[in-house]
Amino acid sequence: MILVLIGFSLAVGFLVRDSAGQGGLDGYFAAGRNMRWWVLGTSIVATTFASDTPLVITGWIAQYGIAGNWFWWSQVIAVVAMTVFFARKWRNSGVVTDVEITELRYGGPQAAVLRTVKAAVSATFVNCVILGWVFAGMAKISEPFMDWQAVLGPAMYQGFIDWYPQALLFKGVDNTITVLMLLSVTLLYATLGGLRAVMITDLVQFTLAMVMSVLVAWLAVRHVGGLDSMWLQLEQLYPAAESASSEFLPHDRVAAFTPAFGEGVIGSLGIPFSAFVLTIGVLWWTNGAVDGSGYLAQRLYSAQDGGQAEKGSLWYAFANFLLRSWPWAIAGIAALVIYPRAEVAQLAHEFTACAADATQCTAPMQQCLDNRYQCDIDGFSLLYTSQETTANGTTSTVFLEDRERGYPALIRDVLPSGLMGLALASLMAAFMSTVSTHINWGASYVANDFYKRFVAPEATDRQLTWVARIATVGIALLSAYVATHIDNIGAMWELYGGMMAGLGLPHLMRWFWWRANAWTEIAGMITGLGLAFLNFMVGQTSGYLEGQMSIFPTFMASHPVHVISWISLCAGIASVLVTFLTAPVPEEKLRAFAARVRPMGAWNGYNEGYDSERRLGESLLWWLTGTVSVYAGMFGIGHLLRLEMAWGIGLMVLCAVTLVATVWGLGRIDDHGEQRA
Repeated sequence: MILVLIGFSLAVGFLVRDSAGQGGLDGYFAAGRNMRWWVLGTSIVATTFASDTPLVITGWIAQYGIAGNWFWWSQVIAVVAMTVFFARKWRNSGVVTDVEITELRYGGPQAAVLRTVKAAVSATFVNCVILGWVFAGMAKISEPFMDWQAVLGPAMYQGFIDWYPQALLFKGVDNTITVLMLLSVTLLYATLGGLRAVMITDLVQFTLAMVMSVLVAWLAVRHVGGLDSMWLQLEQLYPAAESASSEFLPHDRVAAFTPAFGEGVIGSLGIPFSAFVLTIGVLWWTNGAVDGSGYLAQRLYSAQDGGQAEKGSLWYAFANFLLRSWPWAIAGIAALVIYPRAEVAQLAHEFTACAADATQCTAPMQQCLDNRYQCDIDGFSLLYTSQETTANGTTSTVFLEDRERGYPALIRDVLPSGLMGLALASLMAAFMSTVSTHINWGASYVANDFYKRFVAPEATDRQLTWVARIATVGIALLSAYVATHIDNIGAMWELYGGMMAGLGLPHLMRWFWWRANAWTEIAGMITGLGLAFLNFMVGQTSGYLEGQMSIFPTFMASHPVHVISWISLCAGIASVLVTFLTAPVPEEKLRAFAARVRPMGAWNGYNEGYDSERRLGESLLWWLTGTVSVYAGMFGIGHLLRLEMAWGIGLMVLCAVTLVATVWGLGRIDDHGEQRA
């Protein structure tokens, strides 16, 4: 199964390499700008469907319940906003990278500096953080399956250990070989075929990954006796908490779609009410990607036209949240039933005692320690080891539970041979789709925003294509190297979230307000980046003051969401102040930008004759109906899976009605000609 997947991916790269080399950067990084909506929308979903995603959600289900998905469900609002307000604008801009828009919008040396800095940060730091997370997820997935010593033989396996630098290991030798194999294949087809190869392979990889995620969930539910039996067993294994000191999340909170708040509440996001409100009310629009910046925009300007870009973005919203959410959530629930937390915790205690005293080890336990690929103890694959230092300075091995490992454990224990290989191949496909997008996207900055912009503006298409291919290799190698040195992914994501929090408002201002200039974005970026790095460095070095979890006082921030929100506020204030203290963009630049993208909002007459294709009020209406449709469909499916038929059917009807209205409203421009305000 794995070899077939690898062979297909390589074949695509070779088949489209000639077309990828035609048209220069447009052909290589924008796929010739002729992609249909279902291709580009599916490609975005495939990119966000990384191999680590089902693992993360499985962990959230155990820790927070189904409501833990609000960490990403809140982004529905932003994705639909991107669809209605920005998808068509990105396609009409004609850019090759999202940072190129800064010089089109502002002009001047400050815009060139802004473009360069944003390109450098996106190509290196952002890619390294994201791929570090993805590599770690792939290591957890492959660990129970890929016994490379059995495949390569002891001599070749030992030869690899002797040759490969220990500092570059991805959490073990077997995991390293797996990741290197997949990275090499991904690098080859992405380098040869550019974005076109990435998007074609994304179609097959997403289809395979989605079908298998549904199959894993279905077989897991069947393994526990069906949906009725699963919910009943969940209730028996995790009874309602009698006190706030209960160790595990009770069944009612596991199955809840909305968080619970208050002192002593276990799980269900585990955050104060204020932090939850900020998650769904603030963070989605203060993030720098709110307008589609990044690899999302890359897909949007690969569309045939603006209408295809909007339809593709809307398809992404539904496929990302409706289709993807519930197979993983149900698999996470099934994992709690198949591997009860109390039993896994007891197993961890027994293996810890075994590690400290060999006489405490049974024969099956010793077999698991000697060769995890021949372990017959259910739940062992959910354990990992940690080294703890005692008061007298000695170290001991401690076994701990990792609920994220429950997903690959389901694949191993629930699926029959053949399907097990297909499921593993599907997660490898998810890994490859994410990696291919990020190395192609990162290379686009190097080729377009450095080489073509500053080194060789008159370079031929052939030269630019070769620079793009070399940059793809360089970005992949840099990301792989840095990923091996990232120990605390959570801290890196908080750093990234804080940095991006300074760009959300400036990115909105550049599309909706004529007065915004390059200094607007520079002020937001510097403030957000500075506060985020200060917060990160203090936490990693001297530490925060007693009782604090950030550089902000405890009464201001008791959760990372609070921290990012305060950074957003500070960066937003700085952006607005600097905007009024600096000169506006020259009139001719504003009119040229308006002629190209036809923005909506407050443009002080500079867009006269270039009114937006859709009125602002109408766009707000379709934003509302689209958001309602996604949420209604998402919770409608959830209620049906909880066997609450009346609620489920009612919400699905609401989803269908609002979806029809949204599609009709968005399509009016292309069906009946462009509207004028």
